[in-house]
Amino acid sequence: MTGLECPGCGSQRAIHALLHGDLAAVWHYNAALYLFFPMLAVLGIAEILKPRYPRFYWAVNSRYVIWGTGIIIILWWILRNLI
Repeated sequence: MTGLECPGCGSQRAIHALLHGDLAAVWHYNAALYLFFPMLAVLGIAEILKPRYPRFYWAVNSRYVIWGTGIIIILWWILRNLI
């Protein structure tokens, strides 16, 4: 509607390309996934280890990490529409 790309535009195609091992296509469709997949892995590990290491879980899920992630997504949204 506006002609602007949202921060997640191309994510489905990028995930499909990642599953097929085409890393160049992942970068082309949505480069932010290179940043967010490791982050999702850490969040998953923190969830699994929550009973044993609750401080790690709460550190990964702190308000600073949540706000930081939101700021990174907004910056990515602006950057991808300027380039």
